[in-house]
Amino acid sequence: MKRIHYNQNSWFWVTVLVLSLLCILAGTFEFYEFENPGINRKIAAAGFLLQVIYFFRYFIYKNDVQLTKNVIMIRLNSWNGKRIYFDHIASTDLTESTLIVTKTNGEQITFDAKRIHPEDLQKLNELLLSKSESHLKIE
Repeated sequence: MKRIHYNQNSWFWVTVLVLSLLCILAGTFEFYEFENPGINRKIAAAGFLLQVIYFFRYFIYKNDVQLTKNVIMIRLNSWNGKRIYFDHIASTDLTESTLIVTKTNGEQITFDAKRIHPEDLQKLNELLLSKSESHLKIE
């Protein structure tokens, strides 16, 4: 059984992105002149390498849930994910092999849940329900 990786935007990954941007800008525009002109190219290359490391994590985790305050992005057994706003969730239905999320407009989003650990599916279902209920109380 495969586990679901819950990815919340941590300060570590934000720092990696900011550092990569700074390296790319510093290497490209050569703010400081080194004796060896190849050093600026290496600084820019280090920035691009940090970008590759950041985005490579999406290829490592095939079962991934990204969570923000208002939106959840779910990828289960696929490379494509579905973005769902919490205030658009009407109900969820969890079976052994599928997770069906019904939106307030009647649209149903079906996720293939085969070979996924049942505890992780239950946790995801409870997360969807609790976040959608908290958004309904606010309105």
